[in-house]
Amino acid sequence: MPQPKASEYRIQGTDQAGRPLQRFITATSIFAARERANALAKTNGWTIQSVKRKKSYSYRVSRGQSVIDGVQSAYSREEVTSALKKLGFEVRSVRRFYDVQFSASSDEIVAFIGTSAKLLEQKLPYNDILHIMMGNARDKYLKGALKAIIKDLKDGVDSREAFLRQSKVFGYDTALMLGIASKSGDMKSIFESVARFVERQADFKKGLISSMILPAVTSLALIGALAFYVLYLLPRMVELLGPMASDIPPLTKTTLEISQLIKDNLLAITIGIGMMMGAFYGYLMTTNGRMMFDRFIIRVPYIGRILKNTSTEMFCRVLGIMYTSGENIDAIQHAAESSRNHYLEKQIKNIAIPTMLKYGTEFAKAMEMTTFFPDVVISRFRTAAETGSVKVTSIQLAEFYEMENKYAMKNLVNVIEVGVSMIIMGSMVFLTLLSSETATIKIEPKRDKQIQAEPDSIIWLNKD
Repeated sequence: MPQPKASEYRIQGTDQAGRPLQRFITATSIFAARERANALAKTNGWTIQSVKRKKSYSYRVSRGQSVIDGVQSAYSREEVTSALKKLGFEVRSVRRFYDVQFSASSDEIVAFIGTSAKLLEQKLPYNDILHIMMGNARDKYLKGALKAIIKDLKDGVDSREAFLRQSKVFGYDTALMLGIASKSGDMKSIFESVARFVERQADFKKGLISSMILPAVTSLALIGALAFYVLYLLPRMVELLGPMASDIPPLTKTTLEISQLIKDNLLAITIGIGMMMGAFYGYLMTTNGRMMFDRFIIRVPYIGRILKNTSTEMFCRVLGIMYTSGENIDAIQHAAESSRNHYLEKQIKNIAIPTMLKYGTEFAKAMEMTTFFPDVVISRFRTAAETGSVKVTSIQLAEFYEMENKYAMKNLVNVIEVGVSMIIMGSMVFLTLLSSETATIKIEPKRDKQIQAEPDSIIWLNKD
């Protein structure tokens, strides 16, 4: 499931002394923003009055004979109107502007990050690099995001916040790491690692989609063929032979009963399946539902191992990118969020990190308490913690699981192809048996039974 998009929110309230306060936060939804605001209020003794999301407004103003149209971000329509009037404009209209943004292609993002790393190696100023990349970007969403980042940096916005505002285009994890990289002293190496991270995510998605295309298309074609034969063709054949068929074989009879049952209740079955799928999808949209699904899916044979290794790889790669001696807790938390497994994220945030902070538990032991990571990962982290090489070890583990997953994905494609072949063979055997059995239906011509009167009766009738 994709990472939710982050937006900027403004918290307004009063402090313990009754003085007005204003804070700005980034959250993925209004509910998350209110939850975070309440947590800050509880910690600092604030009284929260409002939590508002920053929105975009389109305006039309005039000055003299000229008319100007534009878009401005603000927390209310009144703020935009007031700011424009202070600048001496005559405000004609201010409307809500819905800027629908889509994520840029992974290839464009990888090219942007990789090229930026090479330009950083040549000691070019970061602001110049952004201008160069904006001019050469082919993806319109990436071009617009870079333009907005340049504007925010020019206005004095923190680089991390500037990138997070464009998380819809880059993805939350990528935007966060790019924002942190732009504030670090080793931007080149971090940019290269982030490019590798984005590329691995794209490769995994492509591999998973390509491995599922064949079974999906084959399954749809197979279901269509079976439905046509069972629901239409077979009943029509038996209907035509009905007056002459004396005995219907058991398999054909059972299939006809199932066919009739489906046709009689087709609407109810369709609604029922739709409701179950909608309920399941709705459950997955909840925090507990997604967490339970991620906890279950890693236990599925073979596929679960691939997904678990992939989450481990993502965790280790992000940890290797963001880990420093001063911000290790934040790095572990962001790595858990980037793993794309909500069960691991919950275990890290609710068990590992609190244990490390409260009891001073060592890093490897805290990771072991999550009951998620393989023994080899725990062993390597234990050694890394003793030698102070957690960052290097994390990158090595990420490379190891990357290589292992490449072979595992190839084997998965082979397993899926064998499984699809077995399903096709089973369906063909069923259709062959059904067709052969249908051909054995006994056909007896129906005799016309006419009541013939006796000759004497005919003569007696004629006499009368």
